[in-house]
Amino acid sequence: MNNFDGHFRIIHVHQPHQLNQSPRPFYGGGSRNSQELARQEMQRILDEYIHMCSQARVPALKRHVEMQDIGKGIVELIEQHAITKLVMGAAADRRYFEGMAQLTSAKAKFVNQHAHPSCHIWFVCNGHVIYSREGDLSTFDMDITSSVLPGRSVVESGLQNTRSPSLDSVHSRSNSSEVEDDLALVQYERGEGSNHVTESNSVQGYSQNRSYTGMEGSYSEDLYEQLDQAMKEVARAKQEALEELIRRQKAEKTANEATRKLKALENVYNEELGLRKDLEELLAREKEASEVLKKCHEELQMLNEELLANQTSEPSSAHGQEFISEFSFSDVHEATESFNQALVIDKGAYGTTYKGLLHHMQVAIKMLLASNYHHEIQVATKLRHPNLVSLIGVCPDATAAIYEYLPNGSLEDQLSARDSSNHLSWQTRIHICADTCAVLIFLHSCYGLVHGDLKLGNILLDSNFMAKIKNFGLCSAPSHSPMTGELSFASDVYSFGHVLLRLLTGRSGLNLDEVMERALDVGNLSAVLDPTAGHWPFELAKELALLALRCCDSDSNNRPCLSSEVWPILERMRTHCEASLSSQPDPEEPAQPPQYLICPISHEIMQDPHVAADGFTYEAEAIRIWLSGHDTSPMTNLQLSNRELFPNQTVRSMIQEWQQNNES
Repeated sequence: MNNFDGHFRIIHVHQPHQLNQSPRPFYGGGSRNSQELARQEMQRILDEYIHMCSQARVPALKRHVEMQDIGKGIVELIEQHAITKLVMGAAADRRYFEGMAQLTSAKAKFVNQHAHPSCHIWFVCNGHVIYSREGDLSTFDMDITSSVLPGRSVVESGLQNTRSPSLDSVHSRSNSSEVEDDLALVQYERGEGSNHVTESNSVQGYSQNRSYTGMEGSYSEDLYEQLDQAMKEVARAKQEALEELIRRQKAEKTANEATRKLKALENVYNEELGLRKDLEELLAREKEASEVLKKCHEELQMLNEELLANQTSEPSSAHGQEFISEFSFSDVHEATESFNQALVIDKGAYGTTYKGLLHHMQVAIKMLLASNYHHEIQVATKLRHPNLVSLIGVCPDATAAIYEYLPNGSLEDQLSARDSSNHLSWQTRIHICADTCAVLIFLHSCYGLVHGDLKLGNILLDSNFMAKIKNFGLCSAPSHSPMTGELSFASDVYSFGHVLLRLLTGRSGLNLDEVMERALDVGNLSAVLDPTAGHWPFELAKELALLALRCCDSDSNNRPCLSSEVWPILERMRTHCEASLSSQPDPEEPAQPPQYLICPISHEIMQDPHVAADGFTYEAEAIRIWLSGHDTSPMTNLQLSNRELFPNQTVRSMIQEWQQNNES
C-alpha cells in the first residue's frame, strides 16, 4: 500500500431494495425505514475501515453511491471521481484456484469492459493478482479532473478478500450480493507527472487483509512493516504446516504400502516354502519309485538272459551265443541267382535284401555294408522275440545276414496294394498295433535299445499277418541330449503313433496328426477312417485315434509310456477283436506253418530240429534214422563230410513262437 502514494478512497455501491425510477444515482437520503437501516449499517462498516486505516496512519476517505447495478455504480464512481488506479475483486475467495488467470465475476467483467480507459485496474482474488488492465492517461479528461480534484490524478484498487468480520453478517443489499465486489480502495495521486506504480507484495499482502482504510496525513512506516512481516510469518507458518501435513500423509501412505508389500511377500514366502516341501516329498517318492523300477528292470533283464541261456546250447561255431548256420559265398550267390535284381525285395541305407531259395528254403538275404555287418549280426543273434524277424544264418564272405522270409511283405505294401481282395481288416490292424507295441516294449525295457527307424516298410507280415519288425540289428542306446536331435525311446513312441494313424486312415503323409485332430474336433472321425478295413467300431476307433495323437505329441514329455499306458489299451482292443472274430459264422482255416519249420524227411513240423553236415535242418529222430543207412545228404544226395548233428535253437525258437501264436 506504501507504493500507492496520494489520497485513498474506500468506495461502495449500495444496492437498495427499491430504487427511485430516476436513471441518475441517488446520494444520501432515505425512502423507507428498512432502506435507512441498511444505509446506517453500510456507514458503520465503512467507518470501521476508515478507523482501521487511521490507526495505520493511512489517509483514506469513504465514498458510496446507490445503484441497482453494482458494476455500473463502480464505473460511475470512476467517472465522477476521476479514479486512475483501482484494485477490486476478480471473484469471491472461494472461487479461487491455482493458475487462475480469467475474470469470473460478472461485475469485474463489466468494470473491465466499461471503466474509463485512463483507469489502471488490478483484479485480485484470495491475495493473488489475477488480471491487470493498463490505464491510458492520454485519454484522461483534464477538465473533468479539475472539476472534481484540480491538479490530481486518481488511482483505484478493487479489493478481493477485504471483508472485515463485521462485514460477514451484513445483508445491506437485495439478493445478498458479494460485499467485497462493492468495496474498492481508491487512491488520488498528489501532484502532476507523478509516476505510475505496479502491484507489489505490499498490495498483495493488504489484499489478504480483511480491509483497507485510511485518512489524510502521514502513517507509521514501522507499524506497517511490522504488520506486513507478521502477515508473512503467518502465511509462512501456514505453508510449513501444510507441507508438514503432506509429508506426514505421504510417509503414512508409504508405511502402509510397505506393510502391505511385506505381508504379500510373507504370503509368497509361505506358499513357496510349502511348495518346496511338497516338491521335496515328491522327489523322495520319485527317487524311491526309480530305485524300485531299476531293480525290476535288472531282475527282468536277468530273467530274460536266463531264458535265452536255456534256449542256447554250447557254442558249436565261432559266432558264440547260439547256433547260427553259416553259409558260403557260393550258397548266397546261387540263392540270389547271381544277385538278380529281379529278386530284390528291399533296398535301403543299411543294405539290399534279396528273396532267395537257400537249401530248398525261402529266405531273405540281406547284403550288409562291411562296417555294419558285425554289429547287426551280434544284435540280431542276441535278440529273440516273436515279433522280431528271426536270423537264420550268416555268410561272412559276402557280409550277408540270412533272415526268415515273410510272404505277406511289409505293412507299407499291404496298405498300398490295389488288390481289394487282400485288404487288412480292422481286427488285423489292431493285432498289428499290439504286436508292434509288444516288440518295442521288449527292446526298450529288456535291452534299453531304440529301434530308431520304425515305419510301415520295416513292419513285415508273415503268412498269418502277424507283425515282425526288421532292421532292428542297428538298434542303439538312447541319447540323453535332447538338443542333439539323436534318437530316444520317445522318438520310437512318436513313430509308433504315426503307424497307428496310417493303420486308421490308410493314408500317407506327414500331417496325419493334424488331419485327425480336425476330424475329431468337428466330430467327423468316420470321414478319415480307411473304409477298406471294414466297419470300424466307432468308440474303439476314437480311442485308438486319441492314443495315436498322444504318441505324436510335439512335446516328448507328454507322450505316453508304452508299457504302462499304451499296452493295456491295445491288449484290451486285441481281446475285443478276438471275440469279434470268434463270433463270425465262417472262421478261416487253420494257419499253415512256414516251410522252413517242416522237416524235409517227415514233412511234419519239427519238434527237435537239428542241423546236419549238409547245412539243412531236420527232425532229430528222422535224420538219425536216415544216417543209420546212408552217408549222403537226403536233400542233395551228396556225400556227407561227417555224421555229426547240432541242435538248431533258432528254428526251435521260431517253431515255439509259431505254435504259441496259432494255438486253437
